[in-house]
Amino acid sequence: MQNLLIHQYQLIKESRAVVFQFLESKVRDDIFLPVASFNDKSIRYMLIHVANTYLAWVKNFAFGGNKAYFVEEEIADIVKLRGIFLEVDGFMDDFCRKYAEYPFKPVNGYKWPDKYIETDGYSIFTHVITHEFHHKGQSMTMSRLLGHIPVDTDVMRF
Repeated sequence: MQNLLIHQYQLIKESRAVVFQFLESKVRDDIFLPVASFNDKSIRYMLIHVANTYLAWVKNFAFGGNKAYFVEEEIADIVKLRGIFLEVDGFMDDFCRKYAEYPFKPVNGYKWPDKYIETDGYSIFTHVITHEFHHKGQSMTMSRLLGHIPVDTDVMRF
C-alpha cells in the first residue's frame, strides 16, 4: 500500500513550489515589506512561522528534538527561505515514513514545560499541513495588498 502521508505531503510540496515560483518571479523583495493589515508582518515572516511550526511539532515534539527555531533576520532572501523548507521536507519525509503504517500511533509528551499533550501522528500531520495552507492563503492576500496578483496555489490546479 502506498504511504498516504508521503503522497499527501508531496502534494503540499508541489503547491509550495508554485508559491515560491510566484514569490521569486513576481513579488521578489516585497516579501520583506510589512503589511499593515497583517499587524505589520511580512510574507517572509509568515513563511518562517510556517517552517517553525513544522519544526516545533514534528522535529521537536514528535521526534523529541531540540532544534532552535529559524530566525527571521537570518533569512535574507528567497533562496534561504527555500533552504529552510528543504530542511522541513527532510524531517517531514522521516515523519511520514515513521507513521505510514500506524498514523494513529500515540505521540505524547511535553510541548511546553508545563503542558503535557496526548495526540497521534495523524493529528500532528493534519495540524502542520492545514496550518501551512492557512498562512499560505494569508501570504497570497498579503502579496495582493502589495500590488501583485496571486497565482492559483491550490493542491489541485487547472
